[in-house]
Formats: sequence, C-alpha cells, structure tokens
Amino acid sequence: MSSIVALKPDTGEYVWHFQTTPGDQWDFTATQHMILADLKIGNKLRKVLMQAPKNGFFYVIDRITGEFISGKNFARVTWATGLDPETGRPEIVKEAFYHLTGKPFMSHPGPMGAHNWHPMSFNPKSGLVYFSAQDLGFPYIADENFVAQKLAVNLGIDLEAAALPDDQETRDKIRKSLTGRLVAWDPVNQKEVWRVEHGGPWNGGTLSTAGGLVFQGNRNQEFAAYDSLTGKKLWGKNVQTGVVAAPISYSLDGEQYVALVAGWGGVLPLLLGELSHSDDGPIPNRSRVLVYKLGGNKKLPEPKDFKPEISIPKQFADLQNIAAGKTLYARNCAGCHGDTAVSGGVLPDLRKSYSTHDRKVWNLIVGKGALESRGMVGFSSELSPQSIEDIRSYVIQRAQSLKQN
Repeated sequence: MSSIVALKPDTGEYVWHFQTTPGDQWDFTATQHMILADLKIGNKLRKVLMQAPKNGFFYVIDRITGEFISGKNFARVTWATGLDPETGRPEIVKEAFYHLTGKPFMSHPGPMGAHNWHPMSFNPKSGLVYFSAQDLGFPYIADENFVAQKLAVNLGIDLEAAALPDDQETRDKIRKSLTGRLVAWDPVNQKEVWRVEHGGPWNGGTLSTAGGLVFQGNRNQEFAAYDSLTGKKLWGKNVQTGVVAAPISYSLDGEQYVALVAGWGGVLPLLLGELSHSDDGPIPNRSRVLVYKLGGNKKLPEPKDFKPEISIPKQFADLQNIAAGKTLYARNCAGCHGDTAVSGGVLPDLRKSYSTHDRKVWNLIVGKGALESRGMVGFSSELSPQSIEDIRSYVIQRAQSLKQN
C-alpha cells in the first residue's frame, strides 16, 4: 500500500520496497512519476530515486538498496509533522486517523494530492527537479454507512458531508483558497529554489532542456517556457484550453520541435466540479496536439463553442426525496459529474441537461445505460427506479441556482 517496489526485470524477483504512507486512508498513492539520477550527497555520489507523491513530501531514496536518504514537505502538510530522519516513516498526527476518532479531519493535502500524476523533470545541469505542486485541503469524514458498490465512488468517505455548501459566496472563497504552482526543487538540500504561481491547482507536467529551459502548460490556458535557474518567464502562448500533460522535445531533419497534448481533464474537474473553475467559469477542454518550433508563425483558429439554451424543469418531488437524491448523487454521480452537480467542464453539466425534464429519458440514460457507448453506464443493477428519480429531483433542485446567475 502506497509503496515504491524494486524488482529484478528478468525474473520479477523482489529486491526492496519503501512505503511512503503506511496505513494509507487518505488516498495518498505512490504512483507518481519517479526519476533516477546520480546525486552527490555528503561528498558521496549516490544512485538515487526521487519522487514527489500525493502525500506532500519529496523523497530521495537509494535506488540500489531502498534506503531512505532524505525527505521534506514541498507543500502544506497537516496530516503529519514530518518524516523520521532515519526511516522516512511519516510522523502522523492522531487527528488524521478520522476513522478512529470519529471526528472530521481537515487535511492538507487531500485526496487530489500535493502533486498528482503530472510528470516532473530533472535537469542534471541545474541539479533541480521541476514539477507542479498544489494546496488543496479536504475534510475527511468517515462514512458510517459505507458499503462498497461496483459503480460508486468507494473511498469510505462521506462525500455528501464533505460537499460544498450551497451559499455561493462561501463556495467562491473556498475555490479561491486553492493554489497551484510550478516549483523548482533542490533534491540534495531538500528546498524550494523558485516558484511560479498559477492561481489554482491542476497544472501540467514539465519538460526541462539542456538549453536551460523549463516548459509547462497550465490551467490558465497558457503554454510557457521559463529560465531553469531563476523561473523567469521567457515565452508564452495562449492555447485556448487548460493543460495537464507534459510536453516533449524532438529533432527532425536537424530542427528541434516542442510538442504538447493540450486539453483539460482528469479527476480534479470531474470530481471537484466548481472548485476547478477559473474566475470566468469552467476551464474549456479543446483537445489537440500542438507543435512549436523557432520561427513558427501559425495561429490557432478562434474558438467556436456551442452554448445551448437552458430550460429548467419544475420540481416534482418533496423535500424528503430531494434529500435522498442528494445522498445518492454524492455516492454515485459526483465522481464524474462534479461536487453538488456542478460540472468541471469536461462532462455535461446535469443541471442543464434536457434529460431532467422527462422521467423516461432520464431512466433510459441513468438506469438502462442508453449512453453507455459514450461512457455513461447504466446504474439499474445498483439503484432502484425510485433512487434514480430521487437523483433527478436533486439535480433539478440544484438547477434552480442557475436562475440566479
């Protein structure tokens, strides 16, 4: 669980493992990018493995033996006070064991991590590692009625209790409290050297080059190049979409190119919905491959987004059914269609869906899987017809907020 494991590739024989988060109940995976390098540490050249997993600590490990060398938090961390200097084991605060205390625990980071899957890069010349860091707190509240379901979000967390409040002013304050940045990290001295703030989380992976550049796309719909030693922005282009992937560089016929898969998505806009928005609303997803070279003069076409008219149906259910629908939505739907039925912009916003007008159409989609070929499976094996209707009533209730915007 939450471990880095070394195996012999020819035989699969186990060599060593290092556990970043023992007893993980916060979804702090250790599946993030790993970099192998030779670093001079304490006047000795060490063959190391470096990783910045979701739990917020940057690890340097001996890749031959699995020995912990050093670790330091690169973002705000409240679930542990630090790492044991000998073993690297996190010193976890007792409040973090929310399943034992029975009390909510506001943790930094949350399940989205202080650094997620977005690839990081290492430049041997600068000696720095470049990656996307973020601060997203999350209230861990144990779900006392948790039962694993095949089609549900099985975290053992009460997602309804952890959901955003209805008050829009409070929602906006929470969203603006989330931060994200590009970080240049010194792995030998375990410290941040410079940072570039991006105004929010979920920014792209990085590419560092021998020419002293760091390339990164970000949530602000920009692809930019920075000085690898200072973080000064040297170049930038509007790409008309959020960026989460890392760019690559290649040479063809003696000319160098930088390519980027641009597009917005991933678990943060899917699950957190409104918390992934910019001040202008959902970040657009215009997926495409972009290629740049020195002297390139092509321009992107102006975006043409279709904005359908919104028709909100009348509420048909009573408060009890709406409340039941809220619970069912959080358990079964929020993982893709967003917290409190507000889409992050990747999938349709159910509050604006015409399917909410018609019980039969809604059941064909949600219950029987009429749109399964497009990724929306049917839930009739786990939800009763009444439960499916209760969810529809909650979505309609949430759609009422659109009248005020």
